[in-house]
Amino acid sequence: MNRSIVRCTSCRGSVLEAFASVAGVSIPAQAASRSRLSTLPPPPPRLQSSRKFSSHFGPLRQSLQSSADSDSSPDILPPPPPPPSSAESIPWYLQIEDPLPPSPISPLLALQEIPPLPPNPPAILATVLTHLSTQIGLDNLVLLDLRHLDPPPALGSNLLMVIGTARSAKHLNVSADRFCRWTRKEFKLRPYADGLLGRNELKLKLRRKARRMKLAQSVGNTVSGHGADDGITTGWICVNMGSVDDAVLSDEVMAGEGDQEIAQVQVEAAGDMSEKARRKAQESPLEGEEEYRNPSEDEYVGFGSRTNAPRIVVQMFTEEKRVEMDLEGLWDVRNTRRARRDEQATAAAEAAIQMLQREQQTETEIETSPEQDKDLWKDEGEGQDDDNAGERKERGGETRIEEEVDDPEAREEDGEEKPLGGIGAS
Repeated sequence: MNRSIVRCTSCRGSVLEAFASVAGVSIPAQAASRSRLSTLPPPPPRLQSSRKFSSHFGPLRQSLQSSADSDSSPDILPPPPPPPSSAESIPWYLQIEDPLPPSPISPLLALQEIPPLPPNPPAILATVLTHLSTQIGLDNLVLLDLRHLDPPPALGSNLLMVIGTARSAKHLNVSADRFCRWTRKEFKLRPYADGLLGRNELKLKLRRKARRMKLAQSVGNTVSGHGADDGITTGWICVNMGSVDDAVLSDEVMAGEGDQEIAQVQVEAAGDMSEKARRKAQESPLEGEEEYRNPSEDEYVGFGSRTNAPRIVVQMFTEEKRVEMDLEGLWDVRNTRRARRDEQATAAAEAAIQMLQREQQTETEIETSPEQDKDLWKDEGEGQDDDNAGERKERGGETRIEEEVDDPEAREEDGEEKPLGGIGAS
């Protein structure tokens, strides 16, 4: 059988390839075929096809032999496949995604953020701030507490100032107009707005400005009116609500709401006034009342005049005008200066109190020192008396005559003369 394998050229080539693959030597197929062709007669076409087949599938035969060798080795069980996890067993359309971390505040929401209220705010301040942020649409609201400034600002003492940014000049005028109307309707106040033109006046001035621009363009001058201040778009409107103690709160208006509802029902039933006319009637001022009024001389605060009623002022700017005016920087400097002055005053007051306490302590010490000296003198006198009494006790048996005889010099200095008869008498 071995001889038959050696005689077969295809088997001989496969055996050589097997040994060469084990030894790590590669035999090119062309060289092997040439050597075979040179040594052996040409084989039939079937043998060539079988030779090509064996040369192409030699690696496959090697892999099969290695797998057979591994199978002949002692049986080693492969590790069992891991059980499918719960997440893999659940279909994709039922899997719940992990919650994303909370995203930071949107810049648009940061623009609409309402500032915190100061201590002891007026009752309508929170409502005003919410309306300015949500309904009017002012951005970057800032609340300045100027109630403790001395001297007070010219707008009034006990002042609270709200600063906001409008998105354009048109938005600025519309916001100021709507805010004034809302204040009159909700709180029955009479605000006045500096820099705000009435609707008819604004339309008239805009029409005149457009006519002037058209004439300038027809002449050929297109740059004349761009940089000039036309008095229409100042970029700054100051709405002074005045004293908010006079504001009628919503709880107080509840009593009159029933009458208003009855009147509205009657108007709707009659059909005399359409919805648009009713809105115009509600927004328009009362008869004999100006839409926007200037403050009187008594409403400005000068030197020495002051009221305890809180006041609210809303400063509306365009973005460029707000950066130019920088009211926050102005009032922050005033507030910091006032705070520094208050700190210095408190430090001086504490130092004065400490000095007064020290002076009182020194006075009490001085008052107690003479009494202590008297007590010391008394103690020293009592000690001397005790010493003299002890000496007298020690003498014991000495008589008066012996004492007189012992101290004749003392008697001469004192000028005391006693008769000698005393001695004899004794």
